[in-house]
Amino acid sequence: MFFRRLNWNIIGQRNYWFALSAAVILAGAIALVVHHGLPLGLSFTGGSTIDVKFSQTVSESAVRGALQNIDASHFSAGDQSQYAAMKAGQESVQLAQKPGDSAPNDRALIATQSAIADPGPVYDALDRAGLKVDRGQSQITSVGPSLSKEYLSKSLWALVIALVLQLLYIAFRFGNQLRYGIVADIALVHDVLVMVGIYALANRKADDAFLAALLTVIGYSVMDSIVIFDRIRENGRIMPNVPYDQMVNTSLLQTMTRSVNTLATVLITLLALYFFGGDTLKNFAFALLVGVTSGAYSSIFIASPLLVLWKNYDNRKRAAVRAAAVSRETQAVAASGAAAKVPATASAPAKRIAPKRKQPSTPPPRYRRKRPSAEVTPPSGDGSVGILTEEPFDNGGDSSEERFTGNP
Repeated sequence: MFFRRLNWNIIGQRNYWFALSAAVILAGAIALVVHHGLPLGLSFTGGSTIDVKFSQTVSESAVRGALQNIDASHFSAGDQSQYAAMKAGQESVQLAQKPGDSAPNDRALIATQSAIADPGPVYDALDRAGLKVDRGQSQITSVGPSLSKEYLSKSLWALVIALVLQLLYIAFRFGNQLRYGIVADIALVHDVLVMVGIYALANRKADDAFLAALLTVIGYSVMDSIVIFDRIRENGRIMPNVPYDQMVNTSLLQTMTRSVNTLATVLITLLALYFFGGDTLKNFAFALLVGVTSGAYSSIFIASPLLVLWKNYDNRKRAAVRAAAVSRETQAVAASGAAAKVPATASAPAKRIAPKRKQPSTPPPRYRRKRPSAEVTPPSGDGSVGILTEEPFDNGGDSSEERFTGNP
């Protein structure tokens, strides 16, 4: 609830957030050049890892000094080359401790990119330096170069498939709008670049723990982005008259408490793993610390401002299309008005066609009622018989004249 009442214009300060991310990524790129690339673990490059159990606590410097005195003279020249990297100090040594060990730091993980078939000379060199080796609890693990290449290619494919599936899911989740999925994937790529850059600055090896942490961070960052995007979509319906950038900024402040609380609880757990979980978990905890922090940062300060930039670009594009349509209509109207003002002499004389005369309509024929030509009338009072005759005549109307004629 604290962030809801803040007057913090996160979207308006987006250039500062972009500059901060660019600075971290640029520093990581410089570190990659200086260190000749990101150091890769044996899972990606191939080689051997020797887990040596000692009977007392040892130090990293003592182990490195003993390895420089490896005696492999009884091996052939080809077999002696597998120990050359250790004798030159090109191996990596990490102290560790497992539950049940009697002394702290009584184990050492010795990793080299050479394929070592027999760890006997290594154990002998450590024994001669006074570091008693418990060979029964020590072991060696080797990864061939072909297997490491396959592992690296499959890891990259897993990362690409995860990004594509995230894009499709988010686009479907938000009503087939690809901009949400693309913006979320850009934020994920930002997290990957930040993790690689921090690892390069710390000169840490990218191993299995780094890959596992990377995939975990992708899921965590997308979850946070979906929560923010969902609030943006809801507020878009509730506040349709508010400018889009202000609405997105309000949505960020409404979800900020949830994001910060989630990040704080995760960081507490990871810090406990990093400082108290043992050396074997340090790489994994370190990768998660970097990735989770970067994921929460990108969801708030990178993905949401990018969504606003995309919306502004769409609005400008639509405004340009409408302006072009209005301009075309204005030009058409102006052209039609100019054509109407052209004088009649400039155009060809038009033929004058005489109007058709109306012909008088013929009146309908008139019909006369037919009557009998003669009819004997009853006798009159004097006893004479008369004959009634009808003779039609024309006196301007449809009428007849009746005459009475007596008998001769």
